[in-house]
Amino acid sequence: MISKAGLGLICLVAAPASLAAAEGTFTCAFTDVYECVDVKGCHRVSLDFANLAPVLKFDFDKKVMTSDDIGSDPREIKLENMVEQDGVVLVHGIGQNSVSPRSFSGAISTKTGKIRAGIATEDATLSLSGDCVDDF
Repeated sequence: MISKAGLGLICLVAAPASLAAAEGTFTCAFTDVYECVDVKGCHRVSLDFANLAPVLKFDFDKKVMTSDDIGSDPREIKLENMVEQDGVVLVHGIGQNSVSPRSFSGAISTKTGKIRAGIATEDATLSLSGDCVDDF
């Protein structure tokens, strides 16, 4: 069985995705997560602390994002908006989290496979960065 860390490592060492068009499925692993709170500012947190799956799959054809958390059932989230513009795929959606309702947005570079994303909750903002590869 592949561990969460092992799957994330595969995403990091594989060649960056060439997302020439917003189609197909891409697997993304987040390497950095920061929580930003009023007055206190931002500090690095773990994926577990942020209640995030370590790996996400973006299916641009179906316009869905699926959490890929080994040991848990995958959760599929509809991408409310998805636009490709100037080599960047922009996505937006509403998270399914009863503990902390959240909105998310992200940008995936079609040139480098880098992902930058943000999640907004009622009391904090999460800033995420990572890498994506073509689904394997």
